Amino acid sequence: MSNGILVFDASPLVHFARADELKTLRLIVVDFECVTTKAVLGELRRGAERYPAIWQAMDLDWIEIVPCDELEELYLFGRYMNRIGNLERNAGEASVLAWAESHSAAAYVDDQVACNVGRSRGVRVHRTLQLVVEACRVGALPECKAQQLVQNLADTDARFPAAARDDLFGWARSLEPPLL
Repeated sequence: MSNGILVFDASPLVHFARADELKTLRLIVVDFECVTTKAVLGELRRGAERYPAIWQAMDLDWIEIVPCDELEELYLFGRYMNRIGNLERNAGEASVLAWAESHSAAAYVDDQVACNVGRSRGVRVHRTLQLVVEACRVGALPECKAQQLVQNLADTDARFPAAARDDLFGWARSLEPPLL
């Protein structure tokens, strides 16, 4: 992984928190500046009412909470909201993509529609499974730990393909282009 800025949507943070794997996430992204947006923080607060483990994701000293309120960011936020949804469901994704586009950051978003929209605008959008596979590829995470991590995340209702839950590396090699 090359150094840079990673901006996280709620989904990866929620599942790493619920799986008690935030320390693993930190290990994977230690060489990066990590941020999330105030809109995502709001989504995390709402999720923590149901799953108290999510509170841990809101108090990490290595993830900066950034506003998405500069003029360019607001313009981009509006464009993303028009494409991916409404304020109740997709404000986090829209703010992450807007901030990532405005700051040349990589966005970590698991929602397929948001991924597609961000990529169509030239944003580097990645999903949680890509983060885990890349961590193995660069030696930051052993394969056995990565497979267990994916299972732990899946146990928190993370939406991963069944093939990835069962055999992360076989799944990654089967993609076009392969992740490995």
